Amino acid sequence: MKFDGDNLKSRGKTSFKFSFVMLAIALGISAEAHAWQIDEVQDEPAAVLTPKLNSNVAQPDTAVQEKDEPEINTAPLPSEQKTIGKQFAQLHLTDGSIIGGDFLAVDIDVKTSYGMLKIPISRIIKFQPGLNTRPDYVESISSLFEKMGDPDEKTRIAAQKELLSLGIKNQLLLDELETQANENQKNLLAEIRKAFAEEVELNEEEMIPMDQPSALKDTIVTPDFSIVGEIQQKQFSLKSKFGDLKVELSDIKFADRSIETTGPDVRKTVSVPAEAFFQRTPKSTKIRVNKGDRITIRGSGTVQWTNWNNTSSPEGLTNRSQWNGINSGKLTARVGKDNSQCVAIGTNGNFVAKSSGILYLGIAMRDSYAGNGNGYRWTGEYQAKIVVSPAKQ
Repeated sequence: MKFDGDNLKSRGKTSFKFSFVMLAIALGISAEAHAWQIDEVQDEPAAVLTPKLNSNVAQPDTAVQEKDEPEINTAPLPSEQKTIGKQFAQLHLTDGSIIGGDFLAVDIDVKTSYGMLKIPISRIIKFQPGLNTRPDYVESISSLFEKMGDPDEKTRIAAQKELLSLGIKNQLLLDELETQANENQKNLLAEIRKAFAEEVELNEEEMIPMDQPSALKDTIVTPDFSIVGEIQQKQFSLKSKFGDLKVELSDIKFADRSIETTGPDVRKTVSVPAEAFFQRTPKSTKIRVNKGDRITIRGSGTVQWTNWNNTSSPEGLTNRSQWNGINSGKLTARVGKDNSQCVAIGTNGNFVAKSSGILYLGIAMRDSYAGNGNGYRWTGEYQAKIVVSPAKQ
């Protein structure tokens, strides 16, 4: 056989060209198919991503997945869930100190209008000494009240300012002193009352706790009834982990025996975006409440309904239909994920949790308005100030 080198070279070139062409065609087809797949994904209609609306079934909640903030649980920590002894109490003193220990006495004797009562320490929830246990203090308030009736205006104004600085706890004592007031005292006292009322209103709006007017007599609260009278013991002996203590009754602001069975109030302010509908993504407060917790919420701010050129407060609108019986646009709360358990809040609302779970806030909205891709738009947000008072464990 004759070996033809030239012919073999020619065939090699042809085979190489053919393979190169086939590779190019294959690559072109692959690139075209890949481009078609990309186009197909980009052209996918937005409706595919729209959740199916159901008023009573919670939709996937992206707010729950936020990782930037730890969850708050209202339940006391295991270390706080102590079983208190029959004689245990925490004493809140007038100087701001708090001490805890076991009373060495078994009972408290109380003189009432109906005779003497002997109240077992183990049956007392709370007791609060009245202002009459501090005669020196009562005398100082009475002296300032007298100065408000002085002929000299500077003396009157100085006394009024000092009474204002001492706070609302003296209001009941001032009310009693008013029975013997002259015209100047009555006028200045009216201004003091107005200032106290404004302070109460401001603190309620900001949800800030404040002192209450102190009664003149002592008050003792038990599970069965409350007693008003005069506690006969003027000094108490307590056994604390730091040793034995003696505490004057006049130094006690109040004594509380239930304090260790509840956790502290949880306070938080949360922004609720305009489109935080329960059919979409309500706002997680990151507060895990427990059954029996009392939840108080104050709403403020505005949401703009651009399609109707309307503005809504947290109370919502009365002319835009309802969702689950709640006016569209109203600030609403929910514990857990069941939309049938939503509670209307508005600008001021409170309720007791019927179950345990994360507390969500959202805006009630008619289903046909709340769906994605329907052309409706909202802007703005509500601000919600939240206080959760834990239930006794």
